[in-house]
Amino acid sequence: MAEGISSRKRSGSPGLVSRAPIAMMSLLLGLFLLVGVGCDVTGPAQEQVIVVNSLEDSASPAAGTTTLRSALAEIDSGGRITFDPALNGGTIELTIVGEAHSILRGELFAMVEGRWEFMGYQERDYGRSALYAKKNVAIDASGLPDGITLRWTGGEANPARVLAVYGDLVMDNVTVTAGISRYEAISGGTQPYTLGRGGGVAVWGLAVLKNCALIGNRAEGDENGSRDRGAFGGGIYANRVFMEDCVVSGNAVIGYGAAGGGVYSVGGAADRLMIGSKLVRCAVTGNRITAQHAYGGGVYTDGGGRGESKNLTLENCTIARNLVEDHPGLPESPQAQYYYRGGGVYMSNGSLSIQGCTIVENAVTGVPAVFNQRPNMGGGGLAATIGAAHVVEKTEVWHSIVAGNTINGAPEDLFTGSLVHFHSYGYNLVGVLDSDHILVPIPPWASLSRKHWPKAGDVDGVAVSEVLALAGVQYHPWAVSAGADAGSPAVLWYPPAGDALNRIPAAAYSVDWVLAEYSLAAGQPDDFLNHVLVKLRTDYESVLGADFGAGFGDLTGVTFYGPAVTWPSNPDNAPWIAFWRALDVELDTSLGTIKLGDAFWGSFTSGPLGANITMRVTTPSRSVQLLDTDQRGVSRPSGSMGDVGAIEN
Repeated sequence: MAEGISSRKRSGSPGLVSRAPIAMMSLLLGLFLLVGVGCDVTGPAQEQVIVVNSLEDSASPAAGTTTLRSALAEIDSGGRITFDPALNGGTIELTIVGEAHSILRGELFAMVEGRWEFMGYQERDYGRSALYAKKNVAIDASGLPDGITLRWTGGEANPARVLAVYGDLVMDNVTVTAGISRYEAISGGTQPYTLGRGGGVAVWGLAVLKNCALIGNRAEGDENGSRDRGAFGGGIYANRVFMEDCVVSGNAVIGYGAAGGGVYSVGGAADRLMIGSKLVRCAVTGNRITAQHAYGGGVYTDGGGRGESKNLTLENCTIARNLVEDHPGLPESPQAQYYYRGGGVYMSNGSLSIQGCTIVENAVTGVPAVFNQRPNMGGGGLAATIGAAHVVEKTEVWHSIVAGNTINGAPEDLFTGSLVHFHSYGYNLVGVLDSDHILVPIPPWASLSRKHWPKAGDVDGVAVSEVLALAGVQYHPWAVSAGADAGSPAVLWYPPAGDALNRIPAAAYSVDWVLAEYSLAAGQPDDFLNHVLVKLRTDYESVLGADFGAGFGDLTGVTFYGPAVTWPSNPDNAPWIAFWRALDVELDTSLGTIKLGDAFWGSFTSGPLGANITMRVTTPSRSVQLLDTDQRGVSRPSGSMGDVGAIEN
């Protein structure tokens, strides 16, 4: 199995092309192990190194023999496990369930006065693991050209995840495969089932994976509705993830509620560091979610959990052919809700930054419905949540392709959900962009303008065949997809073509956006919405007509109410929200996909707007730079201009 990693290196597919990033990552690792952000353990002042010299799976090997299992038990917290060169390319066939009740932290809800209340992150039973460690540890196969493979051999009859760590984990040049994390009933206590999370790897702490492959693992949860028993992370489930030059393919998650077919990042819950999660130069392809509440076929981010706003960064990644689908064994009930969102990526809380990525040919399928005036399906490629239960702050996208993704076979690529701000920093190629459910404009925090699209080089309405050479797709040598193309070889990357070639300036450029708000003179009626309609009739008369919006009548008195933090649930804001939703319908596509974005709000000027209103409009900016390399480690740009997406031609 390790030959897959070797082939990745030789072919220039995702893999550690240069060892230069390791020095940086070693410094980062040292900081994390020193801080001990996972389990409350203290590492030694001098790094301990244990060398594994056998592929056998034994807790008590013969004298002179060190197995991975024995090394993991012996190593002190903060130590590093390496491998004898003779084991290059070998597979450790794991046969022993090292821990039947692996303890990690996880979210906990309790029924209080008839309502589910969040009780924080507490120790939970994650069930069976082949390998389990309650310490900070590094498993380092970087000295083996062809790496090492960890394979669980129990199969369906004897399921177990490959590795669980209650602490910080670093893995380098390791393949993890065939793990199965399956829920099991627990007698007594408040937890009725073990948690089916992390089919390959489960970590409560920071998981740093470099040049690794998580392939063909599965997480299975129970089929009963619950707030805190979801099946998460077919390849990996971790509180915080940093992945570099990795492949996550052919993994699956199934249950009543399920998320993160490939990667599930809690995002740093109860973590005093403000660092989020990050995937760099990774392929997350051909993973699957099967559930009645199904989210994030490739990647799921929880943004640090409830009440947190931490970021997930995706940089130079290919996220393709992942699938979110309905659970065929769980019939939809008229009394229950069901959701299917984010074929490639789903964000539930926090923020998301996407640079130089290719998010294509992902799919969402299911039973369409509308709950609480919101669609239950969204984002064939990328989706943010809708609703008051979660807080999604912003999504930033630049130099990326998001196209060829579908919902029930129809094109839909990028769904902004109820974001506070959607930012483009330029040169994106997007198919169908749906911003209809983004939070409506409000005056506080200069948030009249929320949709900062389009910017230089942005195009929507793009077909995937116009920007990628589909005949030149590169595949993993042995990983098999479980996703939208189940049974086929798992994708590694797509060559750019057509409109994706030679588009991004090689030099840094500046992008600005609009922040606008208004204030009302004391004691005066609020007639701001009337001014909005007048400006639309005046500036866009040739498109909208001189009587546009006449059916709205006089809107004097329709104003925004606080409290600023919980305004969407304040019933006094219902008329304000209803106007903006109705305006979106009235505009349809007359002013383009985004409807009212920076171009409209930037046409206002700071100063008086009629007798009662004062406007304040600003245009902050940032410098944007083309990434130095692509997903394969190839230098950008290859010519005078850079290519859009994860691969430089």
